[in-house]
Amino acid sequence: MKTLENQNYWSFIEKYYPNYHSCNDILMSDILSRKLEGEFISKEDEKIIKDWNIKVELLELEQKVFSKALESYLNITYP
Repeated sequence: MKTLENQNYWSFIEKYYPNYHSCNDILMSDILSRKLEGEFISKEDEKIIKDWNIKVELLELEQKVFSKALESYLNITYP
């Protein structure tokens, strides 16, 4: 779950990220965010990320996600 402080950031991503609701990067971002915030994630997800540096992986992934959303926004706004 995204914190209240990130609400505007994620509203932008949700609106402009292509295929937001079916994207693996968005799902992984959610999993990593929940892990970082101490929320429940499945045992299968725990296995996948067990050796990861969660902060580093999340930072890289969210930069990628935001960049793609921004690119989509710019392509829509300035075709």
